[in-house]
Amino acid sequence: MPIYLLRVSLDHLSFRLPSLISIGDLYGFSINFLSEDTSRAGLVIELEHESHLQHILDRGVLVISAIELLAKGTSYDILHDQLRAKITDVAHGEGKSWRFTFESVNHHVPHKRQLEVIKSFPYLDFKGPIQVKDPDVEYVILEDCELVALKRDGKFRYVFFGRRAGHSRARPLIVSQSIKTRKYYGTTTMEAEMGLLMAGQTLPAPGKIIYDPFVGTGSALYGCAHWGAYVMGSDIDGRQMRGRRKGKGVTSGILENADQYGLSDQILDLLTFDVTRAPLRRGGWVDAIITDPPYGVRAGAKRQGKRNPEKRPVAEQPVLLEDGSYSHKNETYVPPFRPYELTDLTVDLVLLARYLLVPKGRLVFFLPTVTEDYDEVDIPLVEGMREIRIGDGSVQSFGKWGRRLITMEKIAEDDGPPPTFENHGVSNDKVPGHYQFNRRFFQGFASR
Repeated sequence: MPIYLLRVSLDHLSFRLPSLISIGDLYGFSINFLSEDTSRAGLVIELEHESHLQHILDRGVLVISAIELLAKGTSYDILHDQLRAKITDVAHGEGKSWRFTFESVNHHVPHKRQLEVIKSFPYLDFKGPIQVKDPDVEYVILEDCELVALKRDGKFRYVFFGRRAGHSRARPLIVSQSIKTRKYYGTTTMEAEMGLLMAGQTLPAPGKIIYDPFVGTGSALYGCAHWGAYVMGSDIDGRQMRGRRKGKGVTSGILENADQYGLSDQILDLLTFDVTRAPLRRGGWVDAIITDPPYGVRAGAKRQGKRNPEKRPVAEQPVLLEDGSYSHKNETYVPPFRPYELTDLTVDLVLLARYLLVPKGRLVFFLPTVTEDYDEVDIPLVEGMREIRIGDGSVQSFGKWGRRLITMEKIAEDDGPPPTFENHGVSNDKVPGHYQFNRRFFQGFASR
């Protein structure tokens, strides 16, 4: 079976393996990780077929490039010994153009030394013309060094040698969907790279339906739509979805971004409603749910209802207006809202996924939590749903707090009952790390 070296980004290390494994889950293949340290910039993997690598290059947001690995070592002497033992496997055949490329990680290599290294491979005796631009075969030498502070050169650790197998076709999306060039965004808009990593966990594919119940400005949906899924979103406040630009023939908000990215045909609809009173009449039809629910740092989650139900209203409801109509039927009517506690929202979200998802459908969402208080039991246990987690999970850390990317799969075959969206409360035995998160954020995360 072919062995490859993936050159991967050193950002978001805890997202690396889950994102690669999800690609295998989508296309039905497994990845054998051969690297002893999977946090290195070079990740050695074994695949059954070359076509599997192409799927990784199509979807791997954290992947930079890949080479067919021919030799590796902790020194150049070891590398050369391995190559001399397999010269017939290295040869590319006569008539093909070729070149050498030198790459390094955590280390600056002067051009003079690069040439010296390249000239140390004369025994390979490659045939065919040397061609610097667009050669038929590109041989890559990659030096991997330890990361040290202050951007100094790191200590040599590994050297790899192989044929270039391709570059990531997913990583350029980070630039093309960057917020810097996005026509519409808001204060809570998620950065493109994280939105794409989220999207990959939903296993998006042509024909699938993916729904975001707290869609905001739509960041989580663009990656799903790019990879062929039909997407839809809802929010209690439609202004975020619609944007501010108005006028005849004007496209604004999420639809404006969809036009910019050529994804308009993938948007099923954008709906304004409270998810706790959603007009969804049946379950078992959504392939994945993806969302980054508001948690009160910039904007908090809300649901319909009175903040203080025991307080007597100013006027009896519904109010009959002078024109004979009722207030709640007026176009300008705004219903009362109350805060939606994050612990209740999290449980309701899993229950909603249990109801709406097809069997083996996925729920992918960010859960903010206080670092010192997080525990595995913070993830709601719902019959028919299971968490998919690699190691300690994927977390984007901000010091005292972080947000965890939670991926769950529906293992039940039936739809189950629709959620009732009741107040679930918390147990005195274990208070979740995300309980009253917004309040603790502004208090500096003092210990409970």
